[in-house]
Amino acid sequence: MSSLHEIEKTLTSIWMQRQPVESAQSLSCLLEADQFDADGARLYARLIGYGHEDVLTSIYPYCAQLLGNSWEKLVKKYVSLFPPDHFHLNSSARRFPQFLNEHCTDLLEKRAYLAELADYEWLEMELLEVDTAVSVTERTPLSDPEAFVSLGPVLNPTLAVRTYKYPIQKIVDLLDEGKGSRKKFAPEKSHVAMYRDPFSHRVRIVELDDNAQVLLSEAAVSSYGQLAKRCVELNPERNPQSSVTDLIELIEQFHEINLFVGDRKVGK
Repeated sequence: MSSLHEIEKTLTSIWMQRQPVESAQSLSCLLEADQFDADGARLYARLIGYGHEDVLTSIYPYCAQLLGNSWEKLVKKYVSLFPPDHFHLNSSARRFPQFLNEHCTDLLEKRAYLAELADYEWLEMELLEVDTAVSVTERTPLSDPEAFVSLGPVLNPTLAVRTYKYPIQKIVDLLDEGKGSRKKFAPEKSHVAMYRDPFSHRVRIVELDDNAQVLLSEAAVSSYGQLAKRCVELNPERNPQSSVTDLIELIEQFHEINLFVGDRKVGK
């Protein structure tokens, strides 16, 4: 009789390896079965294939929508080149953006933004599962001049910011409206902030302009006053007071939507 370790290893290979039929045959031998059910093994293999497709489709619905009838074939190619390496089903899909960049030049010639769209979709799923506690603390009004100089924002610890070569959020919005599947998109740099809301636990997505992206990248180590100074520097042709007013409105907005979750003291 085979050892428990051998049986466990073969069961693992049925999910992890590329040839579930052969793995099932190995399991049959290990269990000393009198007869191997080839039809049953093929059915099991198909079910595993359907499982892969279901997982990829649930995580990358926009990519699936764009590729239509080509999607199933693409998923099979992905699984053959990047077989699952983890029992967590969703983790088996994490390398799909890499797969598109490295092995799908034909698709990228038609839709150059596809790998970035996949990265966007994976990031959203990843944030849904992130195991990070987010606490929101009481804040001091920025109308207090001392607070403006001595305090800075606390960023939501789940925050992730991406800069893309294409207008990914615009593409997503059009796909949601059923309008983007045949449209061609020219390169257009865009910034997207994603984070998990501490109350609803849903992923929030905020599109940023260039100034907001720069300010957000420096917010973790800056006071509100330093951010105001930076905002004026980024807009030399604008009235400084108008720039600072816009910044304060942006800060208030980020606090309201829990992208900022409190204040922290900074050195003078």
